[in-house]
Amino acid sequence: MFGLILALFIVLILIRIRLAFALLAVSMLYFWQVGMPLDIAAARVIATTQSFPLLAIPLFILAGNLMNRTGMTGRLFRFASVVLGRVPGGLGHVVVAVGMLMAGTSGAAIADAAALAHVSIDEMERRGYPRPFAAAICAFAATMGPLIPPSIMFIIFGWLASVSVNRLFIAGAIPGLCVGLFMVVTIFIIAKRKRFGVVDERPTFGEFVRALLSAVWAMLMPVVVLGGIIIGAFTATEAAAIAVAYALIVGAVIYRALTWRGLGSALKETVVTSMSVMFVVAASYPFGWILTAEQVPQSILEAATAISTNPFLILLLVNVVLLLLGMVMESTAVLLIVVPVLLPLMKAIGVDPVHFGVIVTANLLLGTITPPFGILMFTTCAIGKVSTLDFQRASIPFYVAFLILLALVTYVPAVSLWLPSVVLN
Repeated sequence: MFGLILALFIVLILIRIRLAFALLAVSMLYFWQVGMPLDIAAARVIATTQSFPLLAIPLFILAGNLMNRTGMTGRLFRFASVVLGRVPGGLGHVVVAVGMLMAGTSGAAIADAAALAHVSIDEMERRGYPRPFAAAICAFAATMGPLIPPSIMFIIFGWLASVSVNRLFIAGAIPGLCVGLFMVVTIFIIAKRKRFGVVDERPTFGEFVRALLSAVWAMLMPVVVLGGIIIGAFTATEAAAIAVAYALIVGAVIYRALTWRGLGSALKETVVTSMSVMFVVAASYPFGWILTAEQVPQSILEAATAISTNPFLILLLVNVVLLLLGMVMESTAVLLIVVPVLLPLMKAIGVDPVHFGVIVTANLLLGTITPPFGILMFTTCAIGKVSTLDFQRASIPFYVAFLILLALVTYVPAVSLWLPSVVLN
């Protein structure tokens, strides 16, 4: 029976049926075949979304949208330009720095990529950077969003794996900072060799102070959110609510940049994005129930251990599978399908669930900037008016750097697990 369900699911995906509808269709067919009342199945689907940890998803998305609508992103960009403008590849480093600060507030890579591309690509071209190179920097800088806390992907993984979301948040901090460090080194080398960009004059002290005062409230936002999570003052969901309140107060009262129209647009974007995510989350629950009922995780565990019991090889195989899935499917969908299946295998070979969460997230992020369906690639290319082929050529050094980071995250557990053990224990 499950073989038929799986075949039908693959066919629906191949003919471009949206994932949520494909999941619901095959799940309802299975429930009908086994005699489960469909009203019970529908009630379980609805109950799936009534989770306190999942409430953080729309709140963090709203916080990121408010940050963009109130001009916080532009203020961060100007301050980073003053500080880093004299370094070779300076404007590229500015994009990375702003991406890192934005990652500490929204947790949504697409929103970060769009904001960075809107603010920086035209300016980078005026400063002597090729547009494909600028678009590549924006896309790769946005991958820090789901690693540096808060992270929507970590919230979903924690819910699926019954793992502390706060522990996942802290575990992603060092890998996320490593993405930024690897990017800075790569940009510095390329900019110096190819003489990209114009090196700015040293800013005066007055210019520095004005830029700092303009951006200080925006820079404090991730400090408030992350600081509260790290010291245990509030949960991830409470942190999301505080981030929204902070963005509203700063945007409306201090910066006076939030209009009613801007607030309405931010709310509309939040509803659309949140509904698309939560619909897939709800649709995945009955499919996950089917996987459990048919003992699919146990079958995969037996098959994997029959091939090899070497954790190194199993992790390599899992990385390849995750990367391939991330290239052709939306990240949230991959999370919802593979985590219940692969988590028992990871536990069997001694991989900590928190470590596995970081591995999964890093793989799926690489998929978001890789053809054929890399959403961050298409987002920055569309905004920057860059062909995907030119984007790929400019991205080769960043792909190499990201693969090195992925190997580091996979095979050196301390990169993910050291900080949570220090902070939370």
